[in-house]
Amino acid sequence: MRAIVLYAIGSPLVVDAEEACARAGITIVACVRNMPGRTWLSDDVRIVEEADVDEALLRVPVCVVLFTPGHRRRAFDAARARGFNTDATLVDPTSIVARRVSIGSGTFVNAGCVIAAGATLGARVVVNRSASIGHHARLEDYVSIGPGVVLAGSVIVERGATLGAGAVVLPEVRIGANAVVAAGSVVREAVAPNTLVGGNPARLLRTGVSGYNDVSV
Repeated sequence: MRAIVLYAIGSPLVVDAEEACARAGITIVACVRNMPGRTWLSDDVRIVEEADVDEALLRVPVCVVLFTPGHRRRAFDAARARGFNTDATLVDPTSIVARRVSIGSGTFVNAGCVIAAGATLGARVVVNRSASIGHHARLEDYVSIGPGVVLAGSVIVERGATLGAGAVVLPEVRIGANAVVAAGSVVREAVAPNTLVGGNPARLLRTGVSGYNDVSV
């Protein structure tokens, strides 16, 4: 992949995608603004309003780097409805990715990450700066991994779950779908779907978590 379109550019995280593309030698053909608001991009990139997307742009693979799973899903769905047919997978070249790693379409791996052998990342996942993904870990579709997160070996993170900055998950623990792990938590036991946990050791803080990050349907 030598060219990309970034879609939904209202998040500050988009500047890291711009830098990843620069380091990887990938041309950003355009950045599509799908709603009014500020963007943090440099003057080096072309910003296009959604209404002005043309047929040439629709042929370029597209990536969304919004951190919140639900926002990311809705933006990818909107891009697909607009006519973009191919998701772009973007891995910053400063990250160390083992040879035996599977990375799904539309996934963004930010700078300085380590992804160990046997790990599987699903589609449209975001792994933020300096995260460490252990051997045989499995991240399902739309998972969000915050900066500096450490996943030990054989951890499973189910669809749409979010792990805040600096969280640590011990070996063979399962994080349920749409769950949220608060920043800095140490998770030693399974986390149920649609719950919020936090602390060291992590404990249940809230049930029925979904709303802004729910990608279950």
